[in-house]
Amino acid sequence: MPTPITGQIRVGLIGAGLIGQLHSMMIRYVADRTEQSARVVSVADVSHRAAEQLAARWQGARAFESAEEIIRDPSIDAVWICTPTAMHRQICIAAARAGKHVFCEKPLAMTAAEASEMAAAIKASDVVSQVGLVLRFSPVYNVVKAMFEEDGVGKLLSVAMRDDQDFPIRGSHASAWRNDPSLTAGGTLIEHSVHDFDLLTWMFGSVTSLYCRTRNVNGADGVEDFGATSMEFAGGWHGQLTSIWHRMTARASNRRLEVFAENLFAASDADTLGPIVFQRGSGAQEETIAADVVMAKYTEKILRERPYLAPMKDRLTIPYAAEDATFIAALKGLCEPDPEFAAGVAAQRIVEAAYESARTGESVQVKS
Repeated sequence: MPTPITGQIRVGLIGAGLIGQLHSMMIRYVADRTEQSARVVSVADVSHRAAEQLAARWQGARAFESAEEIIRDPSIDAVWICTPTAMHRQICIAAARAGKHVFCEKPLAMTAAEASEMAAAIKASDVVSQVGLVLRFSPVYNVVKAMFEEDGVGKLLSVAMRDDQDFPIRGSHASAWRNDPSLTAGGTLIEHSVHDFDLLTWMFGSVTSLYCRTRNVNGADGVEDFGATSMEFAGGWHGQLTSIWHRMTARASNRRLEVFAENLFAASDADTLGPIVFQRGSGAQEETIAADVVMAKYTEKILRERPYLAPMKDRLTIPYAAEDATFIAALKGLCEPDPEFAAGVAAQRIVEAAYESARTGESVQVKS
């Protein structure tokens, strides 16, 4: 394991778009609650103005136009890679070889093979790494996961999930690059539902095979806006995922999850914090766990499992805050990074299998 960082962690933020701005805010939340354990000292973006605007939020931070200027700075301890997908591989490998610890947004790369190259470079360089699969820090999904791990639930039968958001070239997620197949690894399956594939395997175990269909309604070449995936899990149960990018700019990005076991049904229309509807055993009616109770259950669970997040107790409603706090804690030697790069590679392999199925019209075995 790398030597823990004992002083303030000096961060280079690569990419000053929406997700880079969000991570900057989360690092600030962590710093303010952990005796200034981390600080953004450099920001890079191909738009120098964007880099300057984000760097201005941190006293003394410098703005650059290229990731290389951050990577070759010997004073930088860690980088957050928040660029369009096509740039992840080159930046990650260069950063790892330069001895920088790496947080990389999802999806890791344009292909699973590239993601594996990145993971190999990180392993060879012995640096700490984490991937931005943030749904693992969702209060709702943590509570649902715990419900189906209780005694008496019986065998899991089926899992169904719908993931929808406005096509993210407009509205609150406006990112023009997502319409450019030279910059994005695909459409809704890889750029959004990679979260869902990771979540479902984290909650319910590995996927052994799948069958997928995609459509392109929006007209962006190579960027699908619909995917329907049927999955077989190693545990013997069945899963379904519907992934949609639509035109309703006023509709918030949303997910619905429904899970059936022999003696338990649970569902939620919230992908972060909200109520959970459930029916248990021979109970005649559905019941509801209110959002505040969900949060209380999550807080108890997450702080038991991850005591290093205690300083972030007032921000645990924000999954990104817990995610970044985990990486910073890992750099301090307080925990292991989670999710590790291996999880990002595994999720990308599942998505790649889905694309292969959509292309061939056949069921595909998922590579382990």
